[in-house]
Amino acid sequence: MTATAEILRDLHLLHHRAKALRDRLASAPRTLAGRQATLANRQADVEKARKALQDAKVQLKKHEHALQAQQAKIDDLKVKLNQVKKNEEYKALQNQIAHDKAAMSKTEDEILQTYEQIETQGVALAKLEAEVKSFAQDVVAIQTEIESQASSHKAQLQELETAIVEAEISIPEQERERYSRTVRQYGADALAACENGACLGCFTSVTMQMLNHLINGDQLMFCKSCGRLLYLAEHAETTSKRASR
Repeated sequence: MTATAEILRDLHLLHHRAKALRDRLASAPRTLAGRQATLANRQADVEKARKALQDAKVQLKKHEHALQAQQAKIDDLKVKLNQVKKNEEYKALQNQIAHDKAAMSKTEDEILQTYEQIETQGVALAKLEAEVKSFAQDVVAIQTEIESQASSHKAQLQELETAIVEAEISIPEQERERYSRTVRQYGADALAACENGACLGCFTSVTMQMLNHLINGDQLMFCKSCGRLLYLAEHAETTSKRASR
């Protein structure tokens, strides 16, 4: 079997299909890891929101206890107010009661604000929990899909690699080392079509002698500029065959 333009075109296509599968197999775990990292960050945000809500509830309890203590103190002062006989003591108790009522009013405002804060944080937490739950389900779905497709992709890749090896048999033995070096250098782009007298890998013009060899298919041609293995583009090959008739 000789390395015809058709075989080289197919070989080029096989290389690209194999690369696409390798990229997919390599990128899928990275994609999953990125989603899992994002999920972990969002779960951490949920925990922070929960702690903030719990702290607000603890603060509310403190305010309520403080309010009860203030009320008890005022009630005690009122009892004493009815028992004092001196005018100075009476005025002092009244001033103290007024001061404590002002403090009590401030505490009531703080309780109201904390209630509003708790309500707002509760709504935000519920929304965040729902979003994270949905995102977690998406991550599980992605993981399941990746795991289910991995074996199929590996099997397809093995088939392609076998097909590549079979197609490479057409490359003359004396050119295989050069071809292998080119594959190591360019990977799936080790081959390039020649169209309109130019290598489509680097867009450098080829010589007429090289073009004749490509048309005749009597020996392999490597681009003198980039080193890629050349083959005649399909429509160019058809046109050349018609012209030679």
